[in-house]
Amino acid sequence: MNMFMGIVLSIYILINTYLFARIFVTLSGFGLLRAVVCVIFAAFALSFPAAGIFRTSLPWLSDTLTVMGYLHIAPMIYGFILTLAADIFRALNSIIAITHNPPPFSPEVRLCSAAGIFAMSVIITLAGVWNASAPTVIHHDIEWDSPDGAGGPPLRIAVISDVHLGLMTGPGYLRKLVALTNEQQPDIILIAGDIVDSGGFFARKERMYESESVMSSFESRLGTWAVLGNHDYYAGAAQVTEFLFRSNVTLLKDRAAVLGGELILAGRDDLTVERYGGARKGIDEMIREAAAGSQVSGIPTVLMDHQPFFLEEAEKSGAALQVSGHTHRGQLFPVNFIVASIYEKHYGLYRRGSTNYYISSGAGVWGPPVRTIGRPEIVILNLRHKAKEVSDDE
Repeated sequence: MNMFMGIVLSIYILINTYLFARIFVTLSGFGLLRAVVCVIFAAFALSFPAAGIFRTSLPWLSDTLTVMGYLHIAPMIYGFILTLAADIFRALNSIIAITHNPPPFSPEVRLCSAAGIFAMSVIITLAGVWNASAPTVIHHDIEWDSPDGAGGPPLRIAVISDVHLGLMTGPGYLRKLVALTNEQQPDIILIAGDIVDSGGFFARKERMYESESVMSSFESRLGTWAVLGNHDYYAGAAQVTEFLFRSNVTLLKDRAAVLGGELILAGRDDLTVERYGGARKGIDEMIREAAAGSQVSGIPTVLMDHQPFFLEEAEKSGAALQVSGHTHRGQLFPVNFIVASIYEKHYGLYRRGSTNYYISSGAGVWGPPVRTIGRPEIVILNLRHKAKEVSDDE
């Protein structure tokens, strides 16, 4: 984790250094304007790292700086892409004279170019802000193969992941998710981890209590169930567990349950537990413990596992369905290409053998309240037993 954050911080510093240098050079000749723009840019660029300094002593200042940092990230990324493209064009133009007026450009042309890049970055970011605030409901029909050929009633499963309750996502947005979910009249609601973004959520008592009240209003025949995600561990697994209990959400932490003779629901502890010296229980062991003394023949096993790694484990256990989140589908272009290279499947429906998988893009955001890849989603999975094929001889 420390190595990963070190790499991210290094990239952040390099991008901002490059952008600052380009602003400084491009606005040469515009003394006061250059000074103001450089100061504003530096303030936003430094706000995110500076937030950690005041997290304990001045939490209100830390929150302000964190918000500034989050607001800076998306336009920084798109400003960098556009500025780099402009610099490549400028270099080519100086060699092969693509335009009638190759470099060096006049101050007016440089100013217009800088203003255009800034405007385009802001427009892309604002479109991403709107997209991130507009969750959608998507439906998929999934068939499962029972080993003994027995059937069962179809199940309407609502899947929500990566809400990231915290500084940027509060009870208001959660209320929207609850309303959209309840409209679908699901049989069961599954929350696939990263419910809380960071420990700061618990310091904002009023927002926390309101969020508990809102989450308690989820409605389904078989209840609301959840597993922990990596951010739930960063925020404090014990506090998240208490929050879920008060919200009438049942946490499955390396545990399974037989629900109404209709399904076995298993919830794996998040992989992050291993960083804290813990270990995860095997899927087969959880199912055996839950099935002891119960009639489970002919019913599907549904598994929740926040991070979509080691997908073969669900397949080997004979699970009908695994639901995961964590990837956010990348959230910001072009991060989606990096995310896609890390996972066997980073978004959507997938099948391995007789096991179905759904990896959600998440219902919330991490960091900037911006999505330029994918929609925040609530997923309705209609799980049905695969009809037995009848041969011509029968």
